[in-house]
Amino acid sequence: MKQSRLMSLFETFGGTALGFVLSLAIQYGVCRYYGLPLSTSQNLGIIGIFTAASLARGYCWRRVCEALHIRRPLSPFMRAAIAERFRQIEQEGFSPNEDNRYVDGELRTAGGCYILHAGTQSPTMPHEWPWPQQWWKPNGYRRDLVRGVALAIADGERFDRERHKRERRNRRAAP
Repeated sequence: MKQSRLMSLFETFGGTALGFVLSLAIQYGVCRYYGLPLSTSQNLGIIGIFTAASLARGYCWRRVCEALHIRRPLSPFMRAAIAERFRQIEQEGFSPNEDNRYVDGELRTAGGCYILHAGTQSPTMPHEWPWPQQWWKPNGYRRDLVRGVALAIADGERFDRERHKRERRNRRAAP
């Protein structure tokens, strides 16, 4: 979800207000330390100028970032698939090292099975399912899609690790 102009303004003002208070305290301390004879109104005037510049800069930068889509939010489905991937690693123990064992496409095949059969409650596993029957656990359309995508992510990560290993080996072997 994009950030609204109002939220950009609120975020900018909040950060700048905090900066204003901090700057006032620092400038007061610096002036006292160096014996600079600035009155409170002069201190406030100087900080006010810098605060106005900071507000304009912060708001403009936030709008530029939004326009360039620098911070793209994830949809609820994407967040669920990523959370499922972390769950597979952290709770099921399917670490990246464990995933490296599957070099014959088992991860992507399992992911594809969940996606192709999403929402079917049949306890009969698909004939292309790469693992024993007890690992086939359909659980509703969305949940099956999430599992399938998470398994595809696992296979993509495994592929990237293998590709990087090959590239490093090739660089070392090159004269």
